[in-house]
Amino acid sequence: MKKLILLLLTVTLCSTLYLKAQQVKIVSFQVKNILPAKVDDWGNVPAALILTAQKSPAAQLKEPKLIIQIKSNGAIICGNNLSTAVPLGSFDIKTFTTQELSGMLSNCPVLKDGSYQICVQFFSLDRVAISNEVCKEFRVETPKEVDFAPPALVTPENDKKFSALDLLKPVMFRWTPVVPKPKEPVTYRLKVWQLMQGQNGLQAMRANQPIVTKDVENITQAVISNLYTGPCKPPYLCDYIWSVQAVNKEGKPVGRNEGNSEPYAFKMAADNINTKIDSVDIGCCVNNKQNIFIKISNLHPTNSAQVTSIKYRVNGTGPLTNLTPTVPVLPNMIGANSSQIFTAAISCVDSMKTIKFIVDAIWPTDPDNINNETALDTLHCACDPCKTMGVALQQDNLSITASSSGQILLSGVLTGLNPAAIKKITMELVYFNIEQTGDSNCVKCADNREWGNFIKPASSYFPGYNPGLLNGVNFGREWTWVTKLQKECASTGDQGGGTGNGNNGGVGMPKCATCGTGPVTNPENADAKIANTGPVIIIDPNPNPKLNSFSLPIAVPPGSSLKCCGDKIKICIRYTVWDFCCHACDIIKCYEIERRVQ
Repeated sequence: MKKLILLLLTVTLCSTLYLKAQQVKIVSFQVKNILPAKVDDWGNVPAALILTAQKSPAAQLKEPKLIIQIKSNGAIICGNNLSTAVPLGSFDIKTFTTQELSGMLSNCPVLKDGSYQICVQFFSLDRVAISNEVCKEFRVETPKEVDFAPPALVTPENDKKFSALDLLKPVMFRWTPVVPKPKEPVTYRLKVWQLMQGQNGLQAMRANQPIVTKDVENITQAVISNLYTGPCKPPYLCDYIWSVQAVNKEGKPVGRNEGNSEPYAFKMAADNINTKIDSVDIGCCVNNKQNIFIKISNLHPTNSAQVTSIKYRVNGTGPLTNLTPTVPVLPNMIGANSSQIFTAAISCVDSMKTIKFIVDAIWPTDPDNINNETALDTLHCACDPCKTMGVALQQDNLSITASSSGQILLSGVLTGLNPAAIKKITMELVYFNIEQTGDSNCVKCADNREWGNFIKPASSYFPGYNPGLLNGVNFGREWTWVTKLQKECASTGDQGGGTGNGNNGGVGMPKCATCGTGPVTNPENADAKIANTGPVIIIDPNPNPKLNSFSLPIAVPPGSSLKCCGDKIKICIRYTVWDFCCHACDIIKCYEIERRVQ
């Protein structure tokens, strides 16, 4: 009996405690995964902490207390307790903000980097838990300083020399952005100083007021006008130095070196020298060499100019390389009001898309008076033999002869054939296959060696070429046509004369003007399908074919006259066109036809 009474008292006590613990339900408790080390800074993090609690309908809340604590490995780091917690007013449902919750953690120190728990629980005024305890994990990570690379100046190039006329025009200043890109906007502060007599660049930056100060936000260039502000001592009229500093919206430097670039100098030179690159041209790759043509003019009315070097850079990122040897050799004098053509050759660069030339010239009377000129050329010709030769395949077609006969017919037209440039043409049957589309019993045994080969008679009309030659007595895999002209690779007219592909043309370089004519075949139609679903038409080789056309029969098994039989024939032809220097345009094209009785 005593045991029964004790059990009832225990159950009653537990039920009472459970009912009290359920007086408040923590509906949701949200905590950001990463929070600042200082709890005071949590209010600056959107939705850092959000707690929503709801009173049970039957509960009578009287000044409940919210206990919120930060723990690490189960040990309490900071927070309030039953003695320090401020009683709350009664509520049905309440959402506690980050400011309210962080205010209850006012005694927390600056947290070290690591993992923590933040726990919340409601208690009654008599210190009895009236809700379950809910805990959430979060981490403290101190943001690492990002090492930003400051701007790097691009143009005007260091020690650039301007004429007085150039500095009267707007001058474009360019630089690279801060790297990596900051999350906040960056202001780039451009400054330009003018050097006084006897000063160097650093002295001018420290002692002189800048003549230009311009801020631009998130832009890496600026245009400045009226840089020429006063006379300077000849032979240079003015010397300048410029720099760019990166700062944030508070004006604090961004990056190493206080956000400053390395300074660049430029000057306004006396107009004793005035050279210009008139035109440049780069030829296609021939015998592993690309010919260079560059025309330089001296525009000064009275002074001679001496070209001291010609450099080039491929694709804007390659090394700056001296163009040497040149014809005529450097250094070379160009008289007043005259020009000079320089030619050279470089090893082929397969990846070349653009090439930039930089020409240095001096006024011999004053070697420090230097003129730099640049010019860019785009390689317009891909130097693809299929494009350079300018031969195109048109009206190509695979036809069916009478189903009872044993042949199909390959025909077409080759345009652009020039026996003075194209030495040989070959058409090789590289693939042959028959697939039954009807009853498998219709298949024929391969008892004829001619099947799948070119056969005679064939017709072709390529003016200037010898008759086609089959590589077999009566059947074979390849037809060949050879020009009647006898000459060597270096003979005049191999490339049709003319120049390369540049701006103004050159002399004696391979011609690439036909690049746009397309390849020998049409790759877009590389799997042309021709289905014969109508009446069977007999196509015999034409004894008088039209200009540059060919008609080549191919032996196949005779077709069946039964409707239950049918087949699909697929062939692939390698068309190859050769020039006199053994360059070959080689493209494979496939055709497919179907034979069946209607």
